[in-house]
Amino acid sequence: MGKRMWRRSLSLLAVLSVFLGIVLSSARAAATTQSVITLSGIDQMQVGESKTLVMTLVKLPATTIKLTLPAGLKFDAASFEQQTAATQEQISVQEEQGSVLLTTHTVTTAKINLPLLAVKAGDYRLQAVTNTFQSNQQAIAVTAANETTTAVAEATTTSDDGTTTKQADATVPTVASPAVQAASSIALKVDQAAGSGIVTNNYYGGDYQVSGTVWDNTSETLSFYAVMTKISGNGATPVKEQLLGTVKMSSNVTQNWQFAIPDSYLPDVTVQSAGSLYRMRIEARQSTTNFGSGNFQLAYIQGNLGITAPSTITFGNNLSVNETQQLTYLGKIASGDQALTVVDTRTFPASSTLNGWQLTVSLAQQMTGNRTGTILTNSLHYLNDGTDYTLSSAASPVASLVTATPGKNTAVSANWNAQNGLAFEPTPGQPQAEQYGGSVIWNLQETPPNK
Repeated sequence: MGKRMWRRSLSLLAVLSVFLGIVLSSARAAATTQSVITLSGIDQMQVGESKTLVMTLVKLPATTIKLTLPAGLKFDAASFEQQTAATQEQISVQEEQGSVLLTTHTVTTAKINLPLLAVKAGDYRLQAVTNTFQSNQQAIAVTAANETTTAVAEATTTSDDGTTTKQADATVPTVASPAVQAASSIALKVDQAAGSGIVTNNYYGGDYQVSGTVWDNTSETLSFYAVMTKISGNGATPVKEQLLGTVKMSSNVTQNWQFAIPDSYLPDVTVQSAGSLYRMRIEARQSTTNFGSGNFQLAYIQGNLGITAPSTITFGNNLSVNETQQLTYLGKIASGDQALTVVDTRTFPASSTLNGWQLTVSLAQQMTGNRTGTILTNSLHYLNDGTDYTLSSAASPVASLVTATPGKNTAVSANWNAQNGLAFEPTPGQPQAEQYGGSVIWNLQETPPNK
């Protein structure tokens, strides 16, 4: 088992998360101690028209509000993103297929402007609900943009004798303006934005992988863009946007997508930029005004997260091949070899919580006889706080840390004992009189504290 130093930037899951466009109310809430959710602002629309639904919150505790949209109304993410950004620590807004989810992180009094796009005529009722509260029902009538109305026109005729006659049976059609083509409905989920609140991912340099799913009610080709803005720190200001690629969509089919944000677009990780915080938005565009999007943050990290591992672990010599009971032989690191240690030299932005880590082990090769090639199947195990894991290609837990401490190294093998560590457990009667050897892989991964 050779020495491995691993460093990985954090890859997260999600829903289309939109955190812009919440206008916090500066007006004083009504004099009441009760929590209230109220919908207002729209009662009539035409197909192709966008209007703002106002959701008013009064002393609402931390919770998630769900606003389910009927088939004829779509959340207008493009208009929403163009509004003034709100305090993200207080409220976040996420769009899922067919609904809008709003999460309040503290007791909140606010007005939230939610642009809606009418895509189909009909009479609809909207209601926002939580586990314990619900709003009024807001009725919205949507009419087709090319509907005609009729008006009775009064015509007059004058006879030769000067008599004027009024006729009130002439019908004059009044034609509405031509219909506006309805934009397609796009729902984008970004894995790196999945989690509670605003997800912050770590960036150490190089290309950054993003992935997720996308749904469209129209068969068309969507263009994926990365749009990055600086929040804080001394890092460079990124260029406006970067085209990542395209996805050919089939109507009403959810499809997977994956792209790499190129290193050439991302500002360099340097001593100066370390500790900077950026907002990243991934857009799946039909056009510059109609797209699905997901948002997360990138923290520029200085330092590394890695592991050192011993080259050899022994289970003893002269083991008996005549055992009739299954025994457990605990592994020991040879004298002078390095310990199994998680080495953490990362420095995070002051506003971020240090991500923790998870160390796992998987089987690379079963214990195999050097002379006969006999394989001792399922003989390598790992003991974790007394739980016995039979090693396979799947990862078995070794150690973890929820929130890291700056500059702290963790000597995992220093805690190996009868309840923890690598173990050899051969099946009685299976071993022969020869030397056996196998190998394992130690896997280290960052784990975000807000997941």
